[in-house]
Amino acid sequence: MRGLSLIQPVDPAHLDKETQRIYEICDGCRRCFNLCPSFNTLLNGIDRYDGDVAKLTSEDHRRIVDECYYCKLCFNHCPYTPPHQFAIDFPHLMILRKQRLAAERGVRWRDRWLIATDVIGRLGCLAAGPLNWIMTRSTVRRLVEAIAGVHRDRHILQFAPETFPRWFSRRPRPVRREVPVKKVALFSSCLVNYQATDVGKAAVQVLEKNGVEVVVPEQRCCGMPSFDLGDLAAIRQAVSANIASLHPWVSQGYDVVVPTASCSLMLKREYPDLHPDEPTQKVARSTYDICEYLMKMKRDGLLVMDFVKSPGRVAYHIPCHLRDQNIGFKSKELMECAGAHVEVTEKCSGHDGAWSAKTEFFELSMDIAEKAVRAIRQQPADVVASDCPLAGLQLDQAGASAHVGGKATLHPIQVVRDAYGLPK
Repeated sequence: MRGLSLIQPVDPAHLDKETQRIYEICDGCRRCFNLCPSFNTLLNGIDRYDGDVAKLTSEDHRRIVDECYYCKLCFNHCPYTPPHQFAIDFPHLMILRKQRLAAERGVRWRDRWLIATDVIGRLGCLAAGPLNWIMTRSTVRRLVEAIAGVHRDRHILQFAPETFPRWFSRRPRPVRREVPVKKVALFSSCLVNYQATDVGKAAVQVLEKNGVEVVVPEQRCCGMPSFDLGDLAAIRQAVSANIASLHPWVSQGYDVVVPTASCSLMLKREYPDLHPDEPTQKVARSTYDICEYLMKMKRDGLLVMDFVKSPGRVAYHIPCHLRDQNIGFKSKELMECAGAHVEVTEKCSGHDGAWSAKTEFFELSMDIAEKAVRAIRQQPADVVASDCPLAGLQLDQAGASAHVGGKATLHPIQVVRDAYGLPK
């Protein structure tokens, strides 16, 4: 974007001028038509005013911003991103406008609470049994909807009775090689730490099966949820804390490996934009998605290929935040190494963390998910897989699990772990 930065304060008049410039280019291009609710609202609004972007009302602008859930598909879809002279970065424009909108109308306690993932996760795991049961009660969910604005029908991941870091610290240690094949600092993510813990366990099992030494450094939420509020200060705090923890390991020759697409995207792409110093750049250059990393090992002739069980037919959903990394279909390739026949679905699940939990966006999120589920249903499959546990949850709620006999969507690393015959 011309003259706009996520680092320096932005003049409101300049932001308005840049918004109109970008909207006018989007109106002329329309390549992102029907890509997400934001673009539908934007382009329909422009048409309503006979192509005059300046006539968009404050309510139009609010809807455009609120309906953006930072999937980032438009960035890769756009022919005018930097270094093009138009320098369009629609996702970053939305973050700046979310920041301004939050300042103008305030932020609901509900919205701040929903993105406090580490706090929610720690508390949820302390009382996992009763809390998981309580949150299945319709009376409780109606009450939560009335008080907190979390939709009563929103499926949620259950809290684990044992966190992933706790499991990692107490598990039997593998026999340590004198010289490991590789060394990895696992950025497990708050989602894996407190809820989708088996994804973290599978990642560790597969890495260690391949002779990789694994450590789990101290870490906090990557900051991605704060994009929903445009809270750049909170994101910068997350950047500083996580880089301070990860950089010493990278300096010792460890690679950073991440099993969740949103977090790997943050470390690779967003952190350097928000904190462009050398330690941050060094961590970003050393960060890999888990399947990307294992396929890199495969290219180097280091991947163990003694799979004992074919996964069969896999309907694989690639999350938006993995597509945005422009690394190709590494999860598909890895599952195919394990003997799977994989069909790819490139449709957004519409979950986006807290966004789809809110009463005002839940139904819209399910409409988005239905496109992905329709594509999955057209494929013969024994299992559905997605690199994002929240996308998997959304797909299951929208009916993908019914396509494979009620079996929940798996992460590709779980599929590979099972193909190795490693215990769950």
